[in-house]
Amino acid sequence: MTNVHQQIKETLKSSPILVVDDDEMIRLYLATYLQNSGFQNIRFAENGAEALASISELCPACLVLDINMPVMDGYEALKRIRSDDNLKDLPVLVVTGHDSRDERNDIMRAGASNLISKPIDGDILVERVTNLIERELLFSQLTEFHARLSTELSYAAEMQMDLLPTANEIEVVEDTYGVGLASQSKPSSELGGDSWAIEVIDENSFGVLIADFSGHGVSAALNTFKLHTVVKRLDASKMSPAQYIEAINLEISGVMPIGQYCTMLYAVVNTKDNTLTFSAAASPSPLVGHIDNSEILIGDGSGLPVGIRAQSTYENQVMDFPPGSYLFLYSDALLETELNDGSPLNLEGIVELVKVHRTKNATTSLDGLLAAFYQTAPDPLPDDLTAIWLSR
Repeated sequence: MTNVHQQIKETLKSSPILVVDDDEMIRLYLATYLQNSGFQNIRFAENGAEALASISELCPACLVLDINMPVMDGYEALKRIRSDDNLKDLPVLVVTGHDSRDERNDIMRAGASNLISKPIDGDILVERVTNLIERELLFSQLTEFHARLSTELSYAAEMQMDLLPTANEIEVVEDTYGVGLASQSKPSSELGGDSWAIEVIDENSFGVLIADFSGHGVSAALNTFKLHTVVKRLDASKMSPAQYIEAINLEISGVMPIGQYCTMLYAVVNTKDNTLTFSAAASPSPLVGHIDNSEILIGDGSGLPVGIRAQSTYENQVMDFPPGSYLFLYSDALLETELNDGSPLNLEGIVELVKVHRTKNATTSLDGLLAAFYQTAPDPLPDDLTAIWLSR
């Protein structure tokens, strides 16, 4: 911030100032005070019409404008300035001899940024011109910074989406293992802390990983990049789901900031044995069912979150998963988001949505379930949401 203020002070010296007054003596008086205070670029106009003609060429940083002038007075000049989108934010210090409260209020309503009364105090003049220009310069720099930050966040969001499985990778898994796989990811802000991945194990088995880092925004997003690096380095084919999460936890714990953690679930589908083996680290409960049966099995998602303790152990859980089965995985935004009635879905509500929207098609099932959720959920969501539907 010190550098910003220094840049502003240096810019002040060369900032063009347009002094508009029909009295030459007053123009010179105002200019002398401003020049003695370091302003080096003072220009003049004798009335509002001349001022308007000069503004486009001069691009003044501030206008010092008298109210009572021939040809075009200060009121009309202000009206035309504020009606121009390019000039609506131009700082205008009005010089007035009007002392009544109503007249001063009229001047401010007409569009003055500030005003100064006659007889003019030179020190007050310099102070107000300086403040107006500094404020506009600071606002301009903040606007540029915000635009640059928004662009960089947009690039980061694209990079984060690139970490997720591509449509082609999903299609290969669907064709290879005879499954349907659909997903949706919706961050609560530009960047999110959710992620998911597919791990090809062998000709009969593949795995699906879903992770949700604490918090959201930039810090949570950085952790998803760390997770992606770890996942790419590990060989999931040589480990059970529990061992895989233990290996991830061991590496993530060394690079996670203190106080941050990650909930996670890793599930492996074996199409030969017709089994689903999964391990969880404080994850929302996985839901497993069969398209021909309304019964839904609720898996145990408990376990110590990843990143809390390096030497953590996890357990494998095995469930039947024959053809016709489906698996629904989701982050806790689906559980905890308060809906329009003031209460969250909770696990019971999610189970009911799964029952209603389960079909043989993974995409149809997931789209229907989330559409029902979004109908009564706030926008934007208070937390990142990832949901995955896997069907056989």
